[in-house]
Amino acid sequence: MTDDGPLPTGGPMTGLSHVQLSVSDVAASAEWYTAALGLESYAADPDIGYVALRHRVARVVFVLTARGRAEPPTGIAVPAGESAPQPAGGSLDHLAFAVPDGADLEEWAGHLTRIGIDHPGVVSENGHPSLQQRDPDGIAIELVAPRAPSPRRPPDAPAATGQTVAR
Repeated sequence: MTDDGPLPTGGPMTGLSHVQLSVSDVAASAEWYTAALGLESYAADPDIGYVALRHRVARVVFVLTARGRAEPPTGIAVPAGESAPQPAGGSLDHLAFAVPDGADLEEWAGHLTRIGIDHPGVVSENGHPSLQQRDPDGIAIELVAPRAPSPRRPPDAPAATGQTVAR
């Protein structure tokens, strides 16, 4: 980087385009992501081991590619004479996706249980309802809801400390 003055704020991004994962079995991963996250088929090229799945409402696309394929990753320009960049391997901690609320998350956890996808259930992570699971390659996938709003205490209700309110 060069110091050409202040950086523009905001940048040209309008949202998340896609998440590309290098997986050991594209078909098994596509089946898992379809069932676990409600994704649908978007594009595929089985000859090179490439499947794209999307979530229509969230407008997120998952690209699954066969680990170790010879072609450069889709969309990455590789200068002549250079090799394509390889996945960092082990640098991804997890992917987390927002859901509307804890009730929707509980309902989805029930769905996953019914279709046989193992998960520990909805837990509270820093006050947020969270459902954590792993895909067939062990990648951690989290669905997280906003914190539930704190219940409002009527003005004349006793405080939680056991004190009474003077009237």
